[in-house]
Amino acid sequence: MLLLPPIIFESGYNMNKETFFKNVGAVLIYSFLGTFIAIFSSSIMFWIFGQAKMSAEFTWKESFAFGSLISATDPVSVLAIFKEMNADKNLFAIIFGESIFNDAVAIVMYQTVMLSGTAADATVWESIYKGAGDFILIFVGSLVIGAVMALLVAFVLKRQSSYVKDTVE
Repeated sequence: MLLLPPIIFESGYNMNKETFFKNVGAVLIYSFLGTFIAIFSSSIMFWIFGQAKMSAEFTWKESFAFGSLISATDPVSVLAIFKEMNADKNLFAIIFGESIFNDAVAIVMYQTVMLSGTAADATVWESIYKGAGDFILIFVGSLVIGAVMALLVAFVLKRQSSYVKDTVE
């Protein structure tokens, strides 16, 4: 949680933005759909294996928390090799973008699972709707905070570079 924001900031600052935004649809589909598939399939497997006494028994909440933690893949070595081999820019942008967004999806999903309570009078569908609402709220809130911070940093850096330029002249 501490090292991820500066790493993402540096990577995003130095990436080819035109190629990334040209492939943003594929990036979002792979990151959201792929991460949700990984979360749900691994969570269900943990729960089933626990029920079959083939591993430690997990509750649904524990299964989804653990599935959220392990579902995000980090293709750092693949990206390093792609950069070294001058791989296709589109492929690099898709894999880079997917790795950035799937980390965010996994973190938000973990937070959503941990915030979910089991109220005695809540139905399964009410819990699912509340979880989906929490997920959207946390994700959109994080996106807004990130955008505001990025604009603030861009503003400060632009002012700093013009100040340095003026003092040198």
